[in-house]
Amino acid sequence: MNTKRMKVKITELEKMVRSALLKIYSEPDVDLITPVIMFGEISGKTSHGIVRLVGDKSSVLAMKPSGKTKIIRKSRFSSLIEGRGNPGMLVGPIAMNEVIKIGREYGFGIVGTRGSQSSTGCLSYYLEKIANCGLIGIIMAQSPISTAPYGGIEPLFGTNPISFAFPSKHRPLIFDMGTSAISYGAILQAKATGQLLPENVAVDKHGNSTRDASAAAEGATLTFDNSYKGSGLAMVVEILSGLWPGADFSGLNKNGGWGNLFIAIKPDIFTDLNKFKSNIKKFTDRVRNSRTKNGSKVRIPGEMTLDTRDSNLEKKYLMIPSELIDMVKNSRKL
Repeated sequence: MNTKRMKVKITELEKMVRSALLKIYSEPDVDLITPVIMFGEISGKTSHGIVRLVGDKSSVLAMKPSGKTKIIRKSRFSSLIEGRGNPGMLVGPIAMNEVIKIGREYGFGIVGTRGSQSSTGCLSYYLEKIANCGLIGIIMAQSPISTAPYGGIEPLFGTNPISFAFPSKHRPLIFDMGTSAISYGAILQAKATGQLLPENVAVDKHGNSTRDASAAAEGATLTFDNSYKGSGLAMVVEILSGLWPGADFSGLNKNGGWGNLFIAIKPDIFTDLNKFKSNIKKFTDRVRNSRTKNGSKVRIPGEMTLDTRDSNLEKKYLMIPSELIDMVKNSRKL
């Protein structure tokens, strides 16, 4: 496939995304979905960007919701949201707003979701907003099976990211990692651009290591460390964000859709918020400036994502594969 890239103004790309979404979704829903997609593209997490509009049968433009999302179970500190076939990038912002509201009011909030039918997007988008509200954020996202347990070749887990955010005096400290060696979105992106996958991240349906995106999509991705530890962490995320809120898990509850778990905690249940934020900055600076062999700075989790986002916003344009732009303009899937 042609991998030629074209220069696109961020404002123009956002208009394209909104225009494509408005063919299917209401304007209020588009207002929630668009920033999630744009964050992925602008921050360099392009596997969570515009490819999620048009990637495959689980893309945002392929959804056929059965109704509006709704809260189906609620307590003082918790809510359970039924996605009703809506895209994860719509259900996610609704869950985020709900958990922020509960966390601010009661000091602790937990929101589960089920029944969405596509990726929730880049979790750093939600985490930054939660942390900017002065809350500690924890998010786990479950997805359709694509990752094999350690020692196996059959996909039984989603890519199952787990992520954390902490408010700070500067900007939030964010740690966001998938438990798979590569995201499913990255495989979709490789298919769209004709690129090879990195080595040792996926196997074909026969269990042979592969760099071919199509073969990987029919086979399985590996866990991030290709060990029982990564496999165990993927299982935990599958339980907390899938099985617990009533979503699908390992293909055993196929009517449950995709699930998520959002948690927001007020730091001041233990300590003063400003003191906590100040100490997070001190701790982050101490780690960044710790002694290294060659005098370089230690990389802090999440900084590259936010640095890339800020740099691209300053430039005001992105370089996008022309094939993807064509797909978005014409609402065409891979």
